[in-house]
Amino acid sequence: MPAADVNFKIQDEGRLAELGYTQELRREWGLLHNFGASFSIISVATGITTLFGYGLNTGGPGVMTVGWIIVCFFTLIIGTSMAEILSSIPTSGGPYFWAYMLSPQQHAPFFAWITGWFNLLGQIAVTTAIDFGLANIISLTAQSANGYSPSAGKTLGITAVILLSHVGVNLFSVRTLKYMIYTSLALNFLGIISLSIATMANAPKLQPASFVFAKFFDGTAATANDVGWSIRASAPYVAVTGVLMTQYTVLGYDASAHLCEETRKAVRDAPFGLLYAIVGSSIIGFFMLVSLLLSIQDFEEVRNDPLPVLKIMTDSCGKTGGLVLMVLIMLCVWHCGLFSLVRTTSPFQSLLLHFAKEHDPDE
Repeated sequence: MPAADVNFKIQDEGRLAELGYTQELRREWGLLHNFGASFSIISVATGITTLFGYGLNTGGPGVMTVGWIIVCFFTLIIGTSMAEILSSIPTSGGPYFWAYMLSPQQHAPFFAWITGWFNLLGQIAVTTAIDFGLANIISLTAQSANGYSPSAGKTLGITAVILLSHVGVNLFSVRTLKYMIYTSLALNFLGIISLSIATMANAPKLQPASFVFAKFFDGTAATANDVGWSIRASAPYVAVTGVLMTQYTVLGYDASAHLCEETRKAVRDAPFGLLYAIVGSSIIGFFMLVSLLLSIQDFEEVRNDPLPVLKIMTDSCGKTGGLVLMVLIMLCVWHCGLFSLVRTTSPFQSLLLHFAKEHDPDE
């Protein structure tokens, strides 16, 4: 082992010892793997595909694109703060342990407890939402391809199968998951860039920039004779709800913290993995979002379609081409769910272990 790696190994284990913990996990992940896990969980293809129709109807293209820029900017600010904390407190507990260390001593156990459980419950909810979203994508794609008739029961069954597949893969060693990150990176980076270029290149016409960056649309009316939220409330209210598409997409980057005890040179590489995931996802996601909006042929048809991203790709690349590109998205979403479960189980084990064996991390 090179001298520099030995120094980092001593530094990683020494910092954990200073925080009251013993090195128990094998450090087999590097910067690329730490970044890849967070990048795969953010998975811009997952959030954009799942909530594209929602975005079109709550503010339209203008809110989707400008909102993406604004949300990603502030997410990067939050991520920078988290990376700074992570560089000083590199434990797999992540936010719950940070809350303990940064809170007044008399309230630290309470803030650690509530942060840990909210973090865990949120991760469980997100993992479930990802797999349920994939089940919907599969059902609606099958309906478009061969007339398959989806139902609530069938969709839940598909969700269960997807969850079980992720559990099965998680039973393999960390080394196996490490190599699967390469596949996920290729899909979520090269695959999404290729998909975006193919969609734009084959589109019969492209929308003007004014449509992509300035068109506001309120499709929140319950019926054709009803008024939308921009009338019942205000246009800013519609815009604020519309940016939920971006907020749902660009999250999960705390995986870099939860996996830091399995990452070599954690005090350096885990914070950079977190930041690179946010920056990379922001850029790739914006490119994908703009390419899809530019390629819309009929706005009304797309916004009323149950799977608008498939509609856009089919209009551009034909039915077969659209289905092939949608399979690529499905693979991205599947990997997103896989590493979201990895992210969930890592703090779950840490939380239960730490909550069960100690009341005070300093004891």
